[in-house]
Order: sequence, then structure tokens, then C-alpha cells
Amino acid sequence: MTEKAITTGASGSGARGCLAGVSNPFARGVVRSAWEADVVDVESIHGEAFAALLDLIEERRQGVHGRSILLHGFAGSGKTHLLRRLRLYLESRPDPFIPFIWVWMQTAPGMKWRHLRREVVDNLVRQRVNGESQLEKLLRSAAGEFEHRLERIADRNLQVVLEHLARGRFLRDARAWLLGAPLPDTVAERLGIGQADVDDAAAEDAARRILEELASFIRPTPFVLCLDQLEQLQTFPGDQVGLFAFGELLAALDRIENAIVIGCVQTELARELDRVLMQYVRDRYRPLGLPELRADEVRLLVRARLATEPRIAACRPAGASEFWPIDLEKLRAAAPEPLLLTPRSVLYACAKQFEEARGGSLPEVPLDEFLRAEYEARLGEAREKLSPDSSTMILSDGLPRLLHLGGCEIRREGLPRWLDHELRPGHGGSIGVALAHETAQALWRKLARMHDEWRPEERSLVILIDALHPLSPHARRTRELLEKLEQRGARRLTPSREALAALDALRRLLGDVESGDLTHQGKTPELAAVEDWVRRNVPPALGELLDGFARAEPASRLASALADLLAEKKVLRAAEAAAALRANPEEVERCARENRHHFGLLMGTEPVVFEKTPAGAEA
Repeated sequence: MTEKAITTGASGSGARGCLAGVSNPFARGVVRSAWEADVVDVESIHGEAFAALLDLIEERRQGVHGRSILLHGFAGSGKTHLLRRLRLYLESRPDPFIPFIWVWMQTAPGMKWRHLRREVVDNLVRQRVNGESQLEKLLRSAAGEFEHRLERIADRNLQVVLEHLARGRFLRDARAWLLGAPLPDTVAERLGIGQADVDDAAAEDAARRILEELASFIRPTPFVLCLDQLEQLQTFPGDQVGLFAFGELLAALDRIENAIVIGCVQTELARELDRVLMQYVRDRYRPLGLPELRADEVRLLVRARLATEPRIAACRPAGASEFWPIDLEKLRAAAPEPLLLTPRSVLYACAKQFEEARGGSLPEVPLDEFLRAEYEARLGEAREKLSPDSSTMILSDGLPRLLHLGGCEIRREGLPRWLDHELRPGHGGSIGVALAHETAQALWRKLARMHDEWRPEERSLVILIDALHPLSPHARRTRELLEKLEQRGARRLTPSREALAALDALRRLLGDVESGDLTHQGKTPELAAVEDWVRRNVPPALGELLDGFARAEPASRLASALADLLAEKKVLRAAEAAAALRANPEEVERCARENRHHFGLLMGTEPVVFEKTPAGAEA
């Protein structure tokens, strides 16, 4: 860069006074959604990458099934900004209409398809193009062959719902079903659809099939599906379950012939995907990187932002550079290594120079204070939006994050169907976590499997029934099963509304750090520093939740220790076993009763515990 700001007069009181009433045009540096309206765009920045996206769309329109794109760049490089540009391009082009879908991918790996179904439908229903929702435009364009397209769909419920929407009937309830929301039996009956009680695995599969059949219905129209911030599928650094979930998602979407899939990740994660994913998965996409800004792009960006405030030109001293009050030479020196010059780093450096030019400075808020304010803002929003539909996602995604910060190793693969997570605290033991968020019949079946299959000597068990999904007073059989499980040592936790809101705020704060969307003094804070702040500032509602898990541990450790002892001794007086295990005799007796599949207990003046033989266990 060779152009410098001419400072003659720029630091004088006249220029400072003139700029005092002018808004800082560089203050806003983060585009959080591709649906944002008021954003300054310099179309030549990352023009090569944008052209590659357009080529992918054109290939798909012509029936060529090219590979999906994995768009990557450092935090602040402009990935979401580029997707917004693509949306505006598609909206402005003449027919044929191509739907645009942008999904923020913060979800638990085990809920990825349900999350995707809800977000895809929400984009189609709520986002409008030229006065119509995208779904309305699709249904209108399909009117001439509506019945023929319905025949492609195997799911009768989806057929019925699409017909209601096309005819303008039961719009609110039909949209709710399409989003995946559970409907009261009376509403389902009015719509003419059936309802199935399904567990998590079946619900995930159903959501995937609904998406595939929706795509089949709108064929041959292609649609753009942007999966932004895919790093948020990871619950914690190094979480490979989230990476494999991404690979599975991309491989399945690649089979949808009219889907144009664009995934977005930070460059560090793109490199990790190369190391972890199998070659056949990596063959499904091609990487497309966003490089650092060139000198000419920096000039264009600064010029475009200055142009949004015409009063700046009126304040410019005679003979000063057109970029006044910005000194372009200082920008590279301000770039945070190794990220070099990204749009975000340039805008922050320019924002600082602008404030200095008018005799002020950007506030330098300490990280702790900044994080507290960011958390409180998310907590307020979470309290307002909290609903029964959102609590399942909050617990599925947020709870593992909280427990990871609490020092637990988290396992989510290879578990019984009635378990959602298995925790291994740092000091030993194993805790199974079951989220009770199914429909009434599905919950009863889940608890029945727990009753039959859970072995307390293998792991403790915590059952979460959150405050927004209370048991029905008429669910007698479900209550009986819960009581039996509790008698065997299971612990029931009921996260309060406040705990759910705090967990939602926590997961969003951590997710924004992981995806690079949280900016403190021009750059993303280190995740380790944010995690440390969370550990030091755990909200009381979440502290109580963590305490509930801590209280679930001893039974598992005692059962395991008693099993080891009886494997050697076979039969012992309860008092002797208690002395050997440094426990109370009453605790040993209770442990034997709760684990009757493995231990026997003979009551008398001196209770005796013994190891059950396989034949005795069957009896």
C-alpha cells in the first residue's frame, strides 16, 4: 500500500469537532446471518470465490451433479457475508426461482436432522422474496403438476400437509407439522394425519426422509442449502463425534440431486476434517478458501465504508487523501497474526483510527467484563424465547458443554438406545444421562427399556425431565416406572426454566467463540480463556444442575467396589463388607437391594450380602 493519509489539519480541533457528530462507519464488523438486510458489500472482494459458487449453481441447473463446496476461511474472513451476497443475487435474478436456505448449525450431533428440518422449513415459510414466502412461490410454480409431484412422496402425512398448504387450509397447524413440532391429537385428527410415538433415532430418520421428499417434490427446481458455522456440531475441542456428524450429513445431502450444498467452517477445522474424515466422505465436497485481503481490496472496503457517511468528506482537510482519516499503511501492522488481513481486522483497525481522529478512542473493556455482558445479553434473549420446543435442543447441545467444563469425559456413541450421554468424571465412575423429552407413549417405552436393561453396577443413571416437559398427572404407568428406577438408585433431575435459559445462553456464547462470531477488541477470544471464565462464573442455576450429577456418582462406585469384593469373597456379612469398603452397613444393604440382578441380601440379626450366580440371577 502506498497511499497515506495526509495528516495536515486532520488532528486539529476543527477536524475533530467536525467528526464528533458523525457515526463511526467502521463500527459494525460482524455479519451474523445471511438474511441480514443492511450490510455494506464490496462485490469485488472474494470475487473469485463468489464466481465459483455461481458456477456450482449453474452446473446443478443444467443437471450436472458437481461436488458440494466447503467454504473456509479464518474468523472474520467474510464467509457469512459471501452467503448473503449469494442470496441477494438469487433474489434479483429473473426466473427460474431458486430457493435460498441458510442454516446456523448449532445443534447436538444426535439432533442434526431434526434441526435441519426445522431450519429448512423455517427458511421456506418465513423468508419472503418479492412479497411471497419461498414456500408459497414453490407451491405456486408447482400448481400445474401438483398431483404428479405428490405421487413422488411416500410419506402420506407430508402429502396431506402439502395439499393443505397449497389449498390455503389449516395453515398454522400444517406449518407446525412441517417444522417437526408435535401436534395435539385433536389437531392431527383435524388435519387428517396420523401421529407415531417415536424415539430419538426414529425421529432423526423421519426428519431426514421428510427433507429428502420435500426436495423430491420441488424437483427439478434446484435449491441452495448453506450450512454455516459447522464447527458448532463439536461440543468441545477435539470432539470427533461432531466431525463425523458433519461427514454423515454432507454425504447424505450429496445424494439429493437438486440440492446445492455449501458448508462453512473456519480454516483450522477444514484442516482437521482432512485428517479425520474418510476419503469417500472428502470426495463429496471440494474446499474453497477465502484468502486474506489484497491491497486493492482493502482500499475498496475502506472507501465503501467511508461513503456511507457523506459528512466525512465535508470534514476532510484540503489536500488530504480520499481515505482520510484512515492511514492505510497502519492497517497491516494492526492485523492479528497469523490471521493477516481479514475484513473484520481491517474494519476494527479503521474503527480505532476513526475514533482517534476525532480525539477519542474505542473502549477497551477487560475480557471478564466483556464476557459477562455478552452472557447477560444472551441470557435475556434466552428467557424471552424459551419454549417446550426449544428445551430439548438446549439440553442435547448445552448439557454436554456444561459437563465438559465440569471435568467430565463425554461419550455419545455405542450407548443403549435409552441413553443420550455417558459421563466419566475425572475421579472415576460412570454416569448415564437420559433426557426424557419424548411423547407420552415413547417415554414410557424408553423407561421400560431402562428398567429392564440398566445395571447400576455398570453406571449410575440420571433422568432429566425438564420444567417445560412435566409428566402428565394421568401418566400413571410412567410414574410407576420412574419410582421403580429411583428405588434402584436412579436420580431424577428437573432443570428449572432459569437453568434452561442459563444453559442456552452458555451454549450460544461458547458456540459463537468456536465459530469466530464473538469479537473482543477486533479478534475472537481464545476458547480456553472463555471456558476458564465460565468455570469461575457458573450461574447458580447451572451450579445446582452440576451438583445433581455429582450426587449421582457414589452409588455406581459402591456397586462396582462391592462387585469386586464379592467376586473374591462370594459371601460376607453386610457389616464386614461395609468395613472393607469404608461405607455404612445401611448403604451396603441398599446397594444390594438396588442391584438385585447381581447381589443377594439375606436379612436377619446380621444381614448378609452375596454374589449371585448366573442361575441365581435368572431366578
